[in-house]
Amino acid sequence: MPGGDKLSETAKAFVQQCTRRKTITDREQVKKILQQKGIPAFDALLDVQEKYGGLSYSFGGEIDNRFCIDLWGSFAHRDGEERRIPEVLNYEGQTVVECFHVMDDRLSKAGYIDENGKLYTLHYTTFQVFAENIEELLESKSVKYSLLREKKQWVVKWIEQSDVAHWLSRIEQKPILIERASQGYQKWWKSHDGRLYVHVRNGMGIYAVAYAMEVADLTQLDLSSYFILRGFPFDCSYQYNRERAEVKNTMEMFHFQSRLYKTCDYSMITVPQVKEAKDIYLYVTGQKNYQRERPIEDFLLKFPALELPIEDFDHSLLEFALCNGDERILKLITYIANLANHHSHRSTLAENNVVYLLFHEYLRRIHVFIETHPMNVHPLYFHPYRAAGVPAEHDIAKKNTVVARMRGNRVQSVSELTLYYMTCAKEGNEIAAHIYRIYEPLLLLYALEGSIRVDHGLIEVGGNTFHPSSWQARAGKDPFDVYHRTAEAWRNRNVEFAIDQIKRVKWDKKIGNTVERDFGKSKRSGEALKAAFTRLERRLGDALSESPFASVHTDQILSKLCYDYPLLQTDDGTIAYSICQRYLEWAHLVDRKHPVATKSPCLYEPFIEMLYEEDQIEKWESKAMNLIRLMELESIEKYAEVLRKKNV
Repeated sequence: MPGGDKLSETAKAFVQQCTRRKTITDREQVKKILQQKGIPAFDALLDVQEKYGGLSYSFGGEIDNRFCIDLWGSFAHRDGEERRIPEVLNYEGQTVVECFHVMDDRLSKAGYIDENGKLYTLHYTTFQVFAENIEELLESKSVKYSLLREKKQWVVKWIEQSDVAHWLSRIEQKPILIERASQGYQKWWKSHDGRLYVHVRNGMGIYAVAYAMEVADLTQLDLSSYFILRGFPFDCSYQYNRERAEVKNTMEMFHFQSRLYKTCDYSMITVPQVKEAKDIYLYVTGQKNYQRERPIEDFLLKFPALELPIEDFDHSLLEFALCNGDERILKLITYIANLANHHSHRSTLAENNVVYLLFHEYLRRIHVFIETHPMNVHPLYFHPYRAAGVPAEHDIAKKNTVVARMRGNRVQSVSELTLYYMTCAKEGNEIAAHIYRIYEPLLLLYALEGSIRVDHGLIEVGGNTFHPSSWQARAGKDPFDVYHRTAEAWRNRNVEFAIDQIKRVKWDKKIGNTVERDFGKSKRSGEALKAAFTRLERRLGDALSESPFASVHTDQILSKLCYDYPLLQTDDGTIAYSICQRYLEWAHLVDRKHPVATKSPCLYEPFIEMLYEEDQIEKWESKAMNLIRLMELESIEKYAEVLRKKNV
């Protein structure tokens, strides 16, 4: 590599491990394109693109530890996407051009270069000098690379620079300066035993970052508290004193062959008895416990037996609700009022699926109403008082004392509206009799501690964000009993998540070579894949006594999917059908809490992701078999380690 002699041996080894994205590195061609776009093509910029253009690396996780050197931007590697022109800015009278992108200490930063080769980062609107030159950046990143050659998971703690100064001031066993990575704005130090590294960036505030092999190694810094620590490169946080670890990401994810996969049932998780940093490895194996103060299943079990306090509601309204079979609506309002403190927690994908299902039914009921009673306001800002011919003011707090307990509660408004229109219906308003039931799915959504947010003109609910103009496409098609359907969705949450994942595959984009098709080959390949899947499952355990393979429910799902996606019925789609069938069957076992399946609930996620990513049908079999061989390389006890491997 040109200019490689400027790098240390560690940095050279690191660069060799980096991947190269498809980009333009020819100096004259780059210069010509930049000049055509009016972008200054100074030598320092051309040097970087010629030597390192397209260079990228991910330190174990796609979200929080990665970087890319490519003046075409961080999205330049995507096939079929138009190249993004690098941004040109002015910093203190100097022209700087965008040429790299980093995720640094969990912050996304755009990187720029000036005509002298100095590198800067722009975080929001703040410019900071990042490195003296590109070699300094590579040297700094190579230290992190060398850490992972020693150990797969490190304890991370942010510390003050005064702590670093105290550490360096000791006479005996003074820390070692890593000179090649400490030439300019970056400084790296390590302890003599190699169990503690400290990274300081000049001009980047009062904090530094310490990387320790184990928590005990942080004692070298004489720190008084380890209350919250983090992990590198697999980002998570844990409270050492409480022996509790949790995954930071909104949705639980795991890393497999440089790809990120999202699992169904786990988001905020707790690992009991966390003593050492290595125990955090448990979160990727599938052996997870997630804790939530009020789980959905607890609510579903106790809700039917809840008492309905007569003192909460106007007596005549209570009689009206009981007479019309609407006592569950009042139970929901009482239950919500008793949720004194709404805890901020991360919802799992399974919980989001249930919440979004209820929101679909809420939209459907709105849609049915406005078809008969047109309104002059957007249905998502539902104010049907004009259609009902009643005043907008609604003071129902005097006779319904439950409202008084909702002061400051986020669902006070929808509860008041429900009680108001039920009161109007009790008094004989026929239109109001249709209105108050519209709010029922929304009340249940809030009782399950779901949320609806409006941010920047978009609506976010159940992990989905959409523009208000697309509300009709989100509305449910058929009515359903919200209580029965919610319980069913939760009981079969992994299966329903699997269905959503299968529907996510762009089946109409898949391309097959029908000219050279060998008659019966796909069928034989499908049988070979099924046998390989059976072999893989048996390595997990022999106790698959609850066989889902004859499940009528699974057959019905597959029949519906085949109707919606005809490819699955064809000879070309045999491999895909086999994968979908096995995926659904495994999800069925996980829902039934089968001891073998629950140990590895994500077993078939990579195969569905492969179908999503690969459009060439001919490659499905080989890629699926390669995935199986990869999983069989290690004993199943080391499955977590297999998931972490970047390149196999």
